[in-house]
Amino acid sequence: MNILIVDHSRVFRTVIEKTVAALGHQPFPTASAEEALEVLGEQHIDLICSALSLPGMNGIALCQQVRARPKSRDVPFILVSSTDDKHLRQEAFEAGVTEIQGKADAKELTARLSRFFTEDREQVSGRVLYIEDSNVAAHVMIKMLHEMTLSVDHFRNADDALAAFEQNNYDLIISDILLEGAISGVGLVQRVRNYISDKRRVPILALSGLDEPTRRIELFKLGVNDYVTKPPIEEEVRARVRNLILSKQLFDQVESQSRQLYNLAMRDQLTGLYNRNSLKEFAPKYFKEADEMDAPLSLLVIDLDNFKKINDTHGHMIGDNVLAAMGDMMKRIVREGDLAARLGGEEFVLILNHCDAEEAMRRAESIRKAISTLHPEGIEITASIGVASRPLGETVNFEDMFKVADRAVYAAKDKGRNQVVALPYA
Repeated sequence: MNILIVDHSRVFRTVIEKTVAALGHQPFPTASAEEALEVLGEQHIDLICSALSLPGMNGIALCQQVRARPKSRDVPFILVSSTDDKHLRQEAFEAGVTEIQGKADAKELTARLSRFFTEDREQVSGRVLYIEDSNVAAHVMIKMLHEMTLSVDHFRNADDALAAFEQNNYDLIISDILLEGAISGVGLVQRVRNYISDKRRVPILALSGLDEPTRRIELFKLGVNDYVTKPPIEEEVRARVRNLILSKQLFDQVESQSRQLYNLAMRDQLTGLYNRNSLKEFAPKYFKEADEMDAPLSLLVIDLDNFKKINDTHGHMIGDNVLAAMGDMMKRIVREGDLAARLGGEEFVLILNHCDAEEAMRRAESIRKAISTLHPEGIEITASIGVASRPLGETVNFEDMFKVADRAVYAAKDKGRNQVVALPYA
């Protein structure tokens, strides 16, 4: 698709241009309405995205010019504005604007463009929770939703619907506002939005036979995402359902990618343990809490013995398998509230929360024995472990305690390796 971008701001043009290009479309950035009209006369344009505020002719006047040309009469026109004036919106839609988007929310604008480009080609799919006590209305709605390839769980009252909501994941809730039973549609909306988990963000499409502005405002304040007056127009419902589901799924996708990026940044990909970045971020919090509560805290530094020899003899792939086995073992033994990390190479760190020096020595010795029984790839491995513990009544930081535990590791190796050594924090 060829996308015409019209904005006097070079920064905004660049943002939208990159978004359009990333989606596999051809951007045509312009700085004024006059320049945009020149491009429109020379190029086939599939979509126009224009700012309201432009030098000379504004975005609404540009839209009027676009609609006056037979060649571009039906081209979708998105107007981007930082103002939300009712009269301006009316003027814009009368001029032929397809949609108005807020300029302040660049993330939502780019998400809307993504949906605009793909929605005609993309098959919508998802699971809908539908609450309606009229059998006739339910039959029509369910038939339409099935035609959209959506699966539907239908309930006549909010109590049964909320029970299903707790047990399942949904992409959309469609509910009549007036329902039989103890809980109304308004009550259902309130309960969904009061959930502690991410499920509270599921979009809600409200249905009502009352088309009063006051009622609509109340529903939007409660957390309804969209509103349709009964009896609904089928094409309107299809468009609203599609938009709500695609928006939700796009948000879920972005959130999933964010979690994956976070894990890449904070997890060691070989062992699955936390990495040096995580240690730098999380460790100070453990020590700050221990200082505030004057609670015991211990630190273990674990270093595999003669690991270089394993790499030199068996190869780095086998060496990686040894490290991966270490990671699996540490994930099994770590308690909730502790932190296990690979510092780099063959060195690991274990922060033992609420663990005094005596218990830390027992834990360290148990870990040393567990390592000696691993035999990954049939190779016998051992480890030297250094232990340091927080003295009660003293302020301690991670860096200083790590230095103590690290010295203890070297002391263990000097004593012949495969040992646990504790040194006092000083």
